Amino acid sequence: MTLGTILGASFRVLRRNPRPVVGISLIIHVVLAVISLVTSGFLAVNALTSYFNDVTANNVSSSTITTLLLAFVASFTSAIFTFGGDTILLGIITVEVARGTVGEKLPLAALWNRARGRIAVLIGWAALVMAVVLVVITVYLGAIVLLMAFGGGAGIAIGAVLIFVGLFGFIALGIWFATKLSLVPSILVLERPTLGAAIRRSWSLVRGYFWRTFGIEILVAVILAIASQIVVEPFSLIALFIFGIGNPSGLATGSAAFASFTQTTQVVSVIAGALAATITAVISSAATALIYIDLRMRKEGLDLTLSRFVDARQAGSADLPDPYAPTGTPTLPSPAASSPSTSAPA
Repeated sequence: MTLGTILGASFRVLRRNPRPVVGISLIIHVVLAVISLVTSGFLAVNALTSYFNDVTANNVSSSTITTLLLAFVASFTSAIFTFGGDTILLGIITVEVARGTVGEKLPLAALWNRARGRIAVLIGWAALVMAVVLVVITVYLGAIVLLMAFGGGAGIAIGAVLIFVGLFGFIALGIWFATKLSLVPSILVLERPTLGAAIRRSWSLVRGYFWRTFGIEILVAVILAIASQIVVEPFSLIALFIFGIGNPSGLATGSAAFASFTQTTQVVSVIAGALAATITAVISSAATALIYIDLRMRKEGLDLTLSRFVDARQAGSADLPDPYAPTGTPTLPSPAASSPSTSAPA
């Protein structure tokens, strides 16, 4: 598939089978929005309110550290749930895209039935990624803090340099690992291997196509980020306008007004962001699924397997093997058993 084919097909997923894909995405992102409000929203805002109300000359350092720690914990907790929810959605959308390539249009119940046996391992993959990220950041920052605390002036200078260098190093490594392992959820759902085998499989499929994979994913991410901001920003401006009418004196009224404004904009932003993410996450997940299918076509001739599957189904064959499963994998229920509608191959 060409770049244009992958981009176009990613957006067509919404038009082709909108009710189940948007429905499951909406459910996931509403749950994530609630979690985000409870964690990164109100916890961080309350920490800031406490900081503005209680900081004095004697406890400024302690209050600052507590505030920053609470904000970090809240943000990281929200990130864990967000990544887990997006991983589950990616697995479900992968099923939709995969069945769409052979002309099947599955309802929500059938999509869920195909994916639900792999939800636990998808959650396990998300938890593993976030645990590794947390451990690496904690160890690295902990070492820098110790160096700056006990190394004197030279230690502080070296620590500052390490923070700067580490930032770019983590970004580069994060991009590399994220690209090499981006196909793990799709592999887990369609090929049903163990987690370790899925990691090795993704690494192998992306080998030789790293820049193509990264380029498509970053292009889709940029397009969707711009579109999302176009949707979200007007809601934030409306919240700012309403707050200005209700509090014409601005933030000078004190920390209570600041907290009220922050909570209002946080709620509005999270709700608007959840609505935007409902659509953008489907498109992003579809793009990743299509990259997986494209790489299997290039390396394994999957397009020929899919063609033979469609021909055999149209000839009336029953209990066909799943075209995406590795050799030796038990057959999945035939299309009739899942009650999808069948149309021309996508």
